[in-house]
Amino acid sequence: MSESSLATTVSAQRNQRLALVAVVGVAVLGVLAYLFLFSGGSSSKTPAAAHTPPSSAASSPVASASPSTAQALPAAFTADVGRDPFQPALTPPPGATAAASGAAAAGGAKASATPTPTPTIPAIVIPTLTLAPSPTPTVTVTATPSPTGLPTTATPVTLKVVRVDGSGTADVTVTNAGTATPYNNVLPGQVFGTYFKLVSIVSSDPAAPPVSYGADFQYGDQFVQLAQGQSAQLG
Repeated sequence: MSESSLATTVSAQRNQRLALVAVVGVAVLGVLAYLFLFSGGSSSKTPAAAHTPPSSAASSPVASASPSTAQALPAAFTADVGRDPFQPALTPPPGATAAASGAAAAGGAKASATPTPTPTIPAIVIPTLTLAPSPTPTVTVTATPSPTGLPTTATPVTLKVVRVDGSGTADVTVTNAGTATPYNNVLPGQVFGTYFKLVSIVSSDPAAPPVSYGADFQYGDQFVQLAQGQSAQLG
């Protein structure tokens, strides 16, 4: 055998081994891929054998009608499923609420039973203003006898007071038929000029100067009052 034929034989054997290795590798990769895809997906699902078929006794009408085989129903669910946001989070127990209501009622009854004290209003003292009485004019009157019915004249007669003061006398003049006759220092009660009589001397209030004086005169049954400087025509 020549060297060239030997080299060709060795090369063919090597190629066969490489091809075999490649086929084995592809087969291993295919097995791994199958296991990864199919074995892993089926493990996440619940096997159909795990489902338990309904018992023939439960589906039987005779078994459901029998009291001995009836199944117990669960009690109704009464627990809180949520909370109203507009209600208080904590609710006091009924005993505490009743006690609080009773205390409030007792407090209200006690408060209503206690009378409210009436505030004391101090008396308002209004000062009394006393006004001094107005001064009353002081009139000096000299008591004289009652009129005696002096005579009168048929012709007019004029009486004039010339002076009258606190001395208690008066100066006058009587004009009759054009003739003036003076009469000085006439005293209260004195008759002068036949027809006249000085009844009294009068004055204003001496406490309020200046003091003015006057006199009351009688003519017949008439009375006339004249101040100093005044005159009157009578008859």
